[in-house]
Amino acid sequence: MKSLNRALLLSFVYGTATLLPLNVHAAIKCWTNKDGVRECGNAVPPEYSQAENRTINKRGITTEINERALTREEREERLRQKEAEQAHIKEEEERRKEQAIHDRVLLATFLSEEDIVRSRERKIVAIDANLEITRITIDQLQSKLKHEKSLAEKLKRQGKPLPERTQEDINNLEQQLANKQNYAASKEKERQALIDKYDADIARFRELKGNVAE
Repeated sequence: MKSLNRALLLSFVYGTATLLPLNVHAAIKCWTNKDGVRECGNAVPPEYSQAENRTINKRGITTEINERALTREEREERLRQKEAEQAHIKEEEERRKEQAIHDRVLLATFLSEEDIVRSRERKIVAIDANLEITRITIDQLQSKLKHEKSLAEKLKRQGKPLPERTQEDINNLEQQLANKQNYAASKEKERQALIDKYDADIARFRELKGNVAE
């Protein structure tokens, strides 16, 4: 079917070329009309000027394709895609710059992988010491809170009113305990983040040293 259509098109081109001057019909325009039928001529009719059309030379070879005009939605979507691509390129450039700065600092700070490990261990020891003190404080607060609540339960069983000071002590202890527990949780996260950072630094240091060696 395609070969038949091509033959018909070539026949049309050759036939019209013999009837009119060569400079006029050195190439023809082809478009699809509203009924889906492919038509060809010297120029694209105005009603189809916004649709896709092709320029075909006298040998039947397509030399130019004019895409159809985009709709407003399509133009807006292309604009969004372009802006997203530009933003991505900018982010990649910033990342590369930051990585280059980090690499220079890493190589200037540490002479060997062992230096990085020692630095990591010193910071972990400091965090662990802080965590140990915090855990001791938490244990003490829990013990005091348990004692105060036990006294409050005893008074309740005896039908005696709970002194205002006792309730204030319980509230204060609960608040202190919550604060210390939150602090301990944040330190645990800090510890893990530190380990992850140094692991990444060690891996990057190996890469950089490997690149230098090559």
